[in-house]
Amino acid sequence: MAITEWSDDFKIGEKEVDKEHWGLFALINDLAEKHAIGADKASLDSTLKALIAYVDVHFEHEERLMEETGYPKLEEHKKIHAALDQKVDEFHNDFENSPETFDYDKLMEFLSTWLSHHILKVDMDYANYLKESHPERASQEAARVSQEY
Repeated sequence: MAITEWSDDFKIGEKEVDKEHWGLFALINDLAEKHAIGADKASLDSTLKALIAYVDVHFEHEERLMEETGYPKLEEHKKIHAALDQKVDEFHNDFENSPETFDYDKLMEFLSTWLSHHILKVDMDYANYLKESHPERASQEAARVSQEY
């Protein structure tokens, strides 16, 4: 029961970032699937913690790339990432405090909407920056990505 389907529309043209984005889709869908089949609290908590850790690693990587390429909206992007971290931590705390009444649908809707919007709008702005400011890097990455997917 995938709630968010990966498609080529989500590729920004940075091979590793695209792989990480695909991984985020996979973890969110895994969490949705576990909830749908009635997995126990420990299994759901483990997947949610894995998602949180994966997001942290991805954000660090993405921000490092933006810094290396001189992305002028880096600080704004960091604030967006921090806001997601805070919101997901709130969801996780709610889950740990009251797993019986936790609103999974609200979490899944938030994650799905946030991920899609973030990649298609915010990360695509970075992709456009790369194409304009670093065309040789963008074209090399685009060629590598299209060969591997």
